[in-house]
Amino acid sequence: MAAHVASAGSWHYTVNAGALSLRRKLAERNDFDPKLEICVTAGTEEALYSIFQAWVDEGDEVLVPDPGFIAYPTLARICGATAVPYALTPPEWTLDVDALRRRVTPRTKLIVVNSPSNPLGSVLDRATLQAIAELGPLVVSDEIYSEIWYDAPPPSMAGMGRNVIVVNGMSKSHSMTGLRLGWVYADEVVMRDIVVAHQYVATCASSFAQQLAESILDAPEWNAEWLAGVRAQFREQREAALHAIEHELEVKIPPPAGAFYAFAPVPACSTLPFARALATDEGVLVIPGVAFGSMGEGFIRISFAAAPQTIATGIERIGRALRAERR
Repeated sequence: MAAHVASAGSWHYTVNAGALSLRRKLAERNDFDPKLEICVTAGTEEALYSIFQAWVDEGDEVLVPDPGFIAYPTLARICGATAVPYALTPPEWTLDVDALRRRVTPRTKLIVVNSPSNPLGSVLDRATLQAIAELGPLVVSDEIYSEIWYDAPPPSMAGMGRNVIVVNGMSKSHSMTGLRLGWVYADEVVMRDIVVAHQYVATCASSFAQQLAESILDAPEWNAEWLAGVRAQFREQREAALHAIEHELEVKIPPPAGAFYAFAPVPACSTLPFARALATDEGVLVIPGVAFGSMGEGFIRISFAAAPQTIATGIERIGRALRAERR
């Protein structure tokens, strides 16, 4: 499909909000006006940057998940705002909405939600997401892993309130990370400033990536088969990771409901030096949990986006290093 688009496509600028033909197809997924309430972006990272630039000012506060993706607090700091963490509680990584409500102040400009979560693989239920939408401030729901799930599709925050901004894309679901293709859904009033910010960040998303995304959405049967294959592959890899974690790390964790990460406890050591030692001594790359917030200390993020045998070998080496730490 990509080869066909490459041979037949046009590489001129699109309008900065994205090709209207693509926005119309994206609008079929949700009840948004393709002309005024959808913006196609150069990946979800640029989407998030544009949202923060449009709506966050110096002195504002942004509520971010802890543990959570490391870009969120950094984006707040770039705007001169303060990132205020809200806790997700192990082992299921649940959210106490009342505790989150107590974090909201008159200075709170955004609440960031990421479900399915990077680094946790956890999914928030619909009732929790709706309660977050009703807290008052703008809510940014990062749903880039929404197509990678195991038992049931994760609920989206789209349509939960005029204050909700939804970010998504094809990087994870269609292995298009380098093609930089994402999008934003938001109410017209909210979207206006996002489109302006996006225009001065990226002009427009890659015209090739936009045409490829449109071709994918034009082939629903092919797309459904592709996504089913992606989920089946990750399900096999998840099972390999969970089995190895239980037998090599001697801990049983709740199966991640989405994404392709396992957040595994390593209570016997400080995670930052442990992760460094794993990289240098064992040739295994994990991310120390503390990189994702204070609630992540005592955990490491393991990606299982690899062949089952590679996963087993890597986690066996982690177990070996942990046993050496305990001696």
